[in-house]
Amino acid sequence: MEQAEVHNYLRRYFYAAGAELLHTRPPNLEVQLNKTLDLELMNRPFYWHYLEKTGGEPKPLKMNLSTDMHSETNEKIHFGSPRLHQIFSSAVEKGAVTRLYEQTYQKNQTPLYPWLGLNMRISYTCHRRRDDIRSFGVQLISGETIDHFMKRLSPLPLVPAIPDYTFTMANLIKPLSAVQRIKKYLLDDIRSQKHTWADEATKRMNADLQLLDRFYEAREEEDTDYDSEKEAIQHQYQPTIQLTFINGGLFYLSKERGTLF
Repeated sequence: MEQAEVHNYLRRYFYAAGAELLHTRPPNLEVQLNKTLDLELMNRPFYWHYLEKTGGEPKPLKMNLSTDMHSETNEKIHFGSPRLHQIFSSAVEKGAVTRLYEQTYQKNQTPLYPWLGLNMRISYTCHRRRDDIRSFGVQLISGETIDHFMKRLSPLPLVPAIPDYTFTMANLIKPLSAVQRIKKYLLDDIRSQKHTWADEATKRMNADLQLLDRFYEAREEEDTDYDSEKEAIQHQYQPTIQLTFINGGLFYLSKERGTLF
C-alpha cells in the first residue's frame, strides 16, 4: 500500500465517520475528532467516565497524522503501524459501507455512473507475515474492473447527497455480483504471482519435520509430545493467503470508464 493510498484512505475514513477535516494536504492530515472517534481511537476511558459523572462539556481531541516517515511533529502512519490497524478495525466494526456522489458543479443535467469500490487486505502468512492493501472498483453497468480505485478517487470532490443537476444511472450488475468479480480478479492476480516466500517456508517446515523425526527415532521410549510438536511446526511454517474485507461503498461518478480518471 503506497503512502498516497494510505493518506487517501484515512481522509475517506474520517470524512465518512463525521470528523472535521482541518488539513488534508499530503503528507499531513489534521482531524478534529468527534466524541465517537475519540472514544474509539484515543484510549481515554477515565476522561469520558469523569465527564459522564460530572456532566462536563466534552472536548474531543485533534489528531495530527503524517504519511511522511521523516515527520518530527505529527504521528507517523504507514501500513503496518498500530494506528492504521486500529483504524482498519474501527472501519470493520462500523460496517464501513458508504454511498458518495461526485460534485460536478454542472448547470445542465449530468449522469453519474455507479461504481462499487472495495478495499481488501491480503495477508501472506508463514513464519513471517506481510499484509498488502488493494483497492478495486467495478463499474456496475459495463462491468469494467480497475485496480488502485481509491487512489483514482483521491482528486474527486465527493459528497454524501446527490448534487443538483445530476441523476444516477441504474446499475445492471448487482453489487454482490461485482464483489465476486473483484474476488476473481484478485485471486487470478495472486495465482499469477511467484510465491517464493511460500516455497522457502515449505522447505524450512520440511527440514524441521525431518529433524523432529530423527530426534524421536533416536528415543527408545514412546513420547506423546511428538504429535503436538509436529503440529506446532506445521502451524508456524504452513503458507497461507487470507483475504479480508476492510470497507467499501457505492460511488456515483461522472466518468463512465476507469481510463477517464
